[in-house]
Amino acid sequence: MSGFKRLCKVVFALAGIFCLGALALTWLGPWRDVASSLMVVDAYWYAWQVCAAITVLGLLIVLCQGLFARKVRTVEVATVDGGSITVTREAIASQAEHVVEADGTCTASRVHVDAKPRGRVRVHVRVLPHEALDVVVKGAQLHEELLQGLAAVCGNTVENVSLEFVQPQAYAERSAEAADVEETSVAAAGTEDEFTSEITVPMGASKEE
Repeated sequence: MSGFKRLCKVVFALAGIFCLGALALTWLGPWRDVASSLMVVDAYWYAWQVCAAITVLGLLIVLCQGLFARKVRTVEVATVDGGSITVTREAIASQAEHVVEADGTCTASRVHVDAKPRGRVRVHVRVLPHEALDVVVKGAQLHEELLQGLAAVCGNTVENVSLEFVQPQAYAERSAEAADVEETSVAAAGTEDEFTSEITVPMGASKEE
């Protein structure tokens, strides 16, 4: 998300909160009289009107996006003799997965493709290493291989390729095994204590009559 879109969403949210809060205070709570008296103050009233206009405009934009926005499933990568060559987002994601998993050291756990019909393609790959490795070296290698591999599918439409490395699979499995062993040891110790507490050892010799 670009900085401008993020700013617009923050302004829209704050304007909506202010409008609803100002109206709610005139109906509910012990501040109804004060909130109602503020409505006749010019500066407060103008500020409320501006926030209300921003809120209505934002709601209209969200409504139009929901009604008319279409999810892009194909990307135009080239034109040939008046025709066009398109590639699906699934094909781009599949190519990225193939590049990441080619040498067998990593798995692409998730691939997100952001593209417009005739715009640039952005690919984000979450990489799951099979074992601990040098992320800097491996990341640079995978980034270069992804650029080359995606160029074979998307041409020069690739704008950005980002990688996210998560916990190595082998380390996660060892951590899970260690946790299971620790739980088993604790359970065994608890059982041993339970049996031990039931044993009574006499400390003095008994006298026979």
